[in-house]
Amino acid sequence: MKRFLKAIFFLTLLFPSLKGAARAGQEVYLSTSPNDRYRVYVEQVIDRRIGDRIFFRYPMSLVNVKRPGHHFWIMDVGSPLIQETETGTFKLHWDETSPTEPSSIHFDWSPDSLKAFIHLETIPGIWKTYYVDVNTGKTTDITADLERYLVSKTQGWDCQEPVVKLEKWTQPNLAFFRLTSTCGKKTDKINDSFFYQNDSVLFDTEKAEVVEDCMGCKDDKSVKTFDKYYVKSLPTPTPTPEETPTNE
Repeated sequence: MKRFLKAIFFLTLLFPSLKGAARAGQEVYLSTSPNDRYRVYVEQVIDRRIGDRIFFRYPMSLVNVKRPGHHFWIMDVGSPLIQETETGTFKLHWDETSPTEPSSIHFDWSPDSLKAFIHLETIPGIWKTYYVDVNTGKTTDITADLERYLVSKTQGWDCQEPVVKLEKWTQPNLAFFRLTSTCGKKTDKINDSFFYQNDSVLFDTEKAEVVEDCMGCKDDKSVKTFDKYYVKSLPTPTPTPEETPTNE
C-alpha cells in the first residue's frame, strides 16, 4: 500500500512535467528504478550562443534519490524525444501509447535496480538500445551486438529494422532479448510476401556483451539454451584435498 501511494504521488508530479513545456534548466524525470532509489531525468542546458540565437543541449542523467550528490551523465538526447518550441522551451514526444513513458524512450530495469536497458528512438523509426551499469556509471551502445546474429542471418534479404524486446531476466546478470524483423527475400524488386524472422539473444551484464543466441527459437527452447550457457559459465569447484591419515 505504501509503495502504491508513493507511485501515485510520483505520477502526479510526473504527468504535468511531461505533458507541458519545460523551461530552460528544468529537470523532467523519465523513469524510476524498481526500488525507488534511482531516477533518470533530462534537463535543458545552454550549449552556446550565436548572435541572438541560443542553442540547447539535453543531457540525460541518473541520480541517487537518497544521495542527490551521487549522479552521472548517461548521454545527450535530442529529437524525436525532445521537441523544442518557438519560445525556447521543450516538450517530450508523447503519443499516449503508454501512460507512464514518452513515446520515443523505454526503460527496462533489472530487479535489483543496478542495471538498466534504455531503448531510444534516435531517428524517427530507428531505435538503439543502451546498457547502463549503475555501479560503474558506464553507458554502452549494445545495438549492433544484439543485432549481429540476425543481421548475419538476413544478409541479402529486404528486412526492416528489428524490434528489440526484453523478454525476461533468466539470471541476475543474464537478460533474454527477442529481436523480430519483417523480411522479404527479394531485393531487386517489390516483395509480394513477407515473413517474420526472429532471434533470441542472451546478454551477460557482467561481460557487457551478447554471449549466446537461438535463431528462430520459441521461448521454451531459448530458455533451455540459455540455461545451458549459465551452467557452463559456473566456476568449477576446487576439489577439497583429502586428509592425510596420521598414525596415533
